[in-house]
Amino acid sequence: MVKTIDEALDLIYSFVDYSMSHAKDVSNDVFTLDSIRSLTKKLNDPQNAYPVIHIAGTKGKGSVCAMLASALSNAGFRTGLYTSPHLIRFNERIMVDGKMISDEEIIDLTNRITSKIEPEDHISTFEFMTAMAFEYFKEKHVDFAVIETGLGGRLDATNIVDPALTIITSISMDHISFLGNTIEKIAGEKAGIIKPNVPVICGCQPYPEAVDVIRKTAAKKNSPWVSVSEKYHFLNRRNCDGPDSMMIWRVEEQKLMETFCRAEVSSEWKPVVIPLPLMGIHQMENAAAVYAALNKLKAGFPGLDLEKAIAGIGNAFWPCRFEVLDKSKTLVADGAHNLDSIQKLTSALDRYYGTKRIVCIFGASEDKALKPMINELAPHIDRFIMTRAPHPRAAVPEVLSKIAAGVGRENIIADTLEEAYSIYKNDQNADTCYIATGSLFVAGGIREIHMKNYDSIRFFG
Repeated sequence: MVKTIDEALDLIYSFVDYSMSHAKDVSNDVFTLDSIRSLTKKLNDPQNAYPVIHIAGTKGKGSVCAMLASALSNAGFRTGLYTSPHLIRFNERIMVDGKMISDEEIIDLTNRITSKIEPEDHISTFEFMTAMAFEYFKEKHVDFAVIETGLGGRLDATNIVDPALTIITSISMDHISFLGNTIEKIAGEKAGIIKPNVPVICGCQPYPEAVDVIRKTAAKKNSPWVSVSEKYHFLNRRNCDGPDSMMIWRVEEQKLMETFCRAEVSSEWKPVVIPLPLMGIHQMENAAAVYAALNKLKAGFPGLDLEKAIAGIGNAFWPCRFEVLDKSKTLVADGAHNLDSIQKLTSALDRYYGTKRIVCIFGASEDKALKPMINELAPHIDRFIMTRAPHPRAAVPEVLSKIAAGVGRENIIADTLEEAYSIYKNDQNADTCYIATGSLFVAGGIREIHMKNYDSIRFFG
């Protein structure tokens, strides 16, 4: 029996943790839903005690989860949120109405769940965490649980839920060793969360191949289909310091929108205005998916107040998604970790800091598309600081340095995140923007170091 939070976390991580393993060392055969089903059955299937919104995707799923959970909470529903990975504290993974699970609750749940596990059960760390979240939400009597997949979807431990709604956010090339080396294969794994007769929201997709896979899967399972890009138009409401709100309207309302913009429409029709709490034009796509999800949920839950829910989107907080940690001496943390997200990051950099000198603190996992990512960043970066997070899959900084040098970009090596941060802290050039990216572990690590230096940084929720 564990008595402290450190003992609890040591026990949780004593199970097999595939997130810390090299892809070449893991057989895909180990991924099944048998173990998690067996464990939750011993807990009387807590995941069936409340409506679940299940979310998968390559990019944007965390932001969508945060905005949707905030919206539901603001509408008066007690809402659980399960996400991964955590940036600083394990507790970040499991929240109810924006409040993290406490250390004491983690200790209690760890002891109770461990008592149900036999040596032959072969439980993984993520399966243990998932069971903990399910049980916690049941005990907290949540009205909704917003559940983010960990890796993929079809064989992800979260995929034992019987959801009220599924959402699939932007799909791009990532985790190809586990999910496949084509968009179609990756989309097929993500679409594995679609359940028979359960509505599915398809977020804006950069690849039509992904849309085709999701559409066909939904049709096979007789699942009502909503494509955000086909059903809605949306527009940035402000165009100065950043998009802090957006207008959204249905495609069939386009003519009304055109007359509205010419001030020729009566007050009987106006586009819906959604507050945008997260920076970056791409967050409009995520907010549009949340809006589509809320409208679909309204059909099944008439008590949902859409106006309050939409206002609640603006309360969402999701760290390391183009998060400005320091405005006076610009420091931004962004967890972009594949080519698609790096492209969105460079767009945001140009938009908000295009007139500044840009220094990039960069580190990434060795299994990522390192050269394409650095090549995409290079034209926007004046100098790289190549580093690594304390993670077994982190790429060696010297490898990153050679790639940057190959495209003629000045760079230096910082062996640790602390060393990289000290370069930022000692830089006296006020006209410089530092961006920490390439990995959530790098962005989160720099964020944690910065938090220790300044008390004004928002931790979570």
